[in-house]
Amino acid sequence: MIVLNLVLMVVLWSVSSLDYYLISFFLKYIPGSIYVNATVSTLAEIVANMTSGAVYKFFGAKTAFVLCFTISAVGGFLIALMPSDANSLLEAFFVLVAKFGISFAFTMVYLITPGLFPTELRGTVFGICNVIARFLTILSPILAELNEPTPMLCYSFTSIAGLLASLMVVTSVKYD
Repeated sequence: MIVLNLVLMVVLWSVSSLDYYLISFFLKYIPGSIYVNATVSTLAEIVANMTSGAVYKFFGAKTAFVLCFTISAVGGFLIALMPSDANSLLEAFFVLVAKFGISFAFTMVYLITPGLFPTELRGTVFGICNVIARFLTILSPILAELNEPTPMLCYSFTSIAGLLASLMVVTSVKYD
């Protein structure tokens, strides 16, 4: 069970990190004002960070992960399928949805990981998850430079992979 959770958390950390930085690098290519998009992205991240703890407390780990990766995937698909002549407010809203979802997921991996492993393994698990995720995150700027809609489709499909992995995380054993 520990090994299964480790593998799944590596996937969740990797998806969260890759998508978080992918949307940040891709932000310059989203139609509309870069300033509006960056402001909306920042506001979405602040709200996601402020609400993630409460969602985890009230709904549990699996539901929180499913929620954040679903929001992230929907936001990514909305950006990928957005027409080039779309309203700038609509574009900003899609950025808000995608960034909220992945910021929520990124915060959740930090909140949920400690409770899934014994105390003596937590530091090692954090290290393994973080190192592998950061190595995969190297792909973010490369993916962001691909022709549209490829970057946001990659974003959405990796969010779906995170959603599927989150359904398999074993949360029934608590080590606290």
